[in-house]
Amino acid sequence: MTKTMISTISKNYAKALMETIEQKSFEKIEKQLTQIAQVIESSEDLRIVMSNSSISTATKIEIIDSIFNKKIDSKLLNLLKILIEKNRFNEFESIRAEYSNMLEKRSNKKTVEVFSSIELNFENKSNVLFKLEHKLGCEITPIWKVDKTLIAGLAFKIDDCVIDTSVRAKLADLSKNINR
Repeated sequence: MTKTMISTISKNYAKALMETIEQKSFEKIEKQLTQIAQVIESSEDLRIVMSNSSISTATKIEIIDSIFNKKIDSKLLNLLKILIEKNRFNEFESIRAEYSNMLEKRSNKKTVEVFSSIELNFENKSNVLFKLEHKLGCEITPIWKVDKTLIAGLAFKIDDCVIDTSVRAKLADLSKNINR
């Protein structure tokens, strides 16, 4: 269960980005942020160049311009250039993650990772989803994962909170109580 650590700086950039775009473009920008992240993730050479302090800012901006110009919103391209100028390009992924978090909050949606020891069938998934939406009072985007280390039951990761209702967790609690 990994999650990108989001710094205050990343939150500020994400907030500024959201404030500069029109509401009707929020989802489009999120898709483009994901596409940019995929390009960065798929190119080790690009990551090396962007993190190399001996390569000039102007050269880095030219590279980003050649890759993304006319393929992404101009505000996103400007954001990438600002990140390069401020030597904060390495913050991009956490800015993207924070932007997604902010968009979820605005639209009363939440992404929840649901862990089970076996693959759940459609009926079980529907029941879990219904109960989660009822408890949390928002629309849920589930990410279903199988965790063979769980012994029956489910575990949920909501934001930074993990709720483990598995037998494994109950056995661990029982063991702690016995050892007191």
